[in-house]
Amino acid sequence: MLDKIFRFIDANKKYVIELTKRLVSIPTVNPPGENYERIVDLLEKTCEEIGLKTKRIRVPDNKLKKYGISKGSKRISLVARWDVGSKKTLHINGHYDVVPSTENWTYKPFKPVVKKDKLFGRGTEDMKATIASYIFAVKALKQLGIKPYINLEFSFTPDEETGGKAGLEWLLKNGFIKADFALGEGFGGDFISYGNKGMVWFEIEVLGKSCHASQPYRGINSFEELHKVAEELIRFKKNLSTKKTRFGIKDRLDSSPTIVLGGVLSGGKKINIVPDKSTFTIDRRLIPEESVEMAKKEIFGILENLKKRDKNLRFRVKIITSEKPVIVDENESVCRILAYSIQRVLKRKARFAVMPGGTDMRFLIKKGIPAVGYSVLGDDRAHSDDEFVYIKSLIDTTKVFAIFFMRLR
Repeated sequence: MLDKIFRFIDANKKYVIELTKRLVSIPTVNPPGENYERIVDLLEKTCEEIGLKTKRIRVPDNKLKKYGISKGSKRISLVARWDVGSKKTLHINGHYDVVPSTENWTYKPFKPVVKKDKLFGRGTEDMKATIASYIFAVKALKQLGIKPYINLEFSFTPDEETGGKAGLEWLLKNGFIKADFALGEGFGGDFISYGNKGMVWFEIEVLGKSCHASQPYRGINSFEELHKVAEELIRFKKNLSTKKTRFGIKDRLDSSPTIVLGGVLSGGKKINIVPDKSTFTIDRRLIPEESVEMAKKEIFGILENLKKRDKNLRFRVKIITSEKPVIVDENESVCRILAYSIQRVLKRKARFAVMPGGTDMRFLIKKGIPAVGYSVLGDDRAHSDDEFVYIKSLIDTTKVFAIFFMRLR
């Protein structure tokens, strides 16, 4: 049976390469969210051609306004199903939006090209090649007359790159997805993603008193006050490296929590005026053993202790957003069958790792749905120039998905 599947995929690999190129050629850049209608048209037609039933789901404009979305395309998701009459369903998610490209590309980002063993284009690795691989795996099973044990339900969604509120989170909150297991974006090769780190984003506004720069002693320089706060947090940053997660990680440097100061900086109005307000952000990433409340308590504690030592220090703290860490037990059947599928294709044992960033799989896990992440292997530098996937990985990943879809029950 597996030999039959593998032969079909190898013989028809041009299909998945060309489908990936067609998806990449539609510049679904987010922000602001462009050409969403065009890519949903293509995905809907392609899914129907291989025998899936489809449904478009659009987020109402009044809801988009609440999310602060006023520009770009309508927010449309496509749900496609292969109903085999089972009481169980595997949900498979892929986001079709991509981050903007820079000026540093060797090849045009939305004119995909194959060079030797790689397929280049914006969105190949994140994550249009994986979407194409999902579809090709279903095409292979259907054309070979192989029916899975459980229903397959796909969602192709927007806005993952800007938080996912108008994409997968919307579908889950409004009851469009009811699954027993799920598969989404993740690592590739022999690594399975079985969780995401959490995060808390803070905004710290440090206050001073403005005056003319010719007599700075009449004011309080908020930038210098900000420097005091930042120094204290930099000292705290060194302590974070002593914490280590017990869960699997892909890169040893991801085993600890992290903190980034100053992702966004602002303050001051004029070069010859002492600034009265300076603001900076904190991006705090949490390992699975940590909680959002713990991370908040640490930062607030550092700031309060600093204030006790410096009575004149004034600041305001705002929580921009937070996400708790999520993890799935690797003994869940969805983990075991995916690991088996990888081993059959790659001839080596699969490994489980927590992703250092957040993906849409977190929404599924928080709903109590065991979800894993697995993608076509490419350039894993986040949102790199000259984004690419390996052709061999595109074919191998399709084989993995075909086995996984066929065997999960």
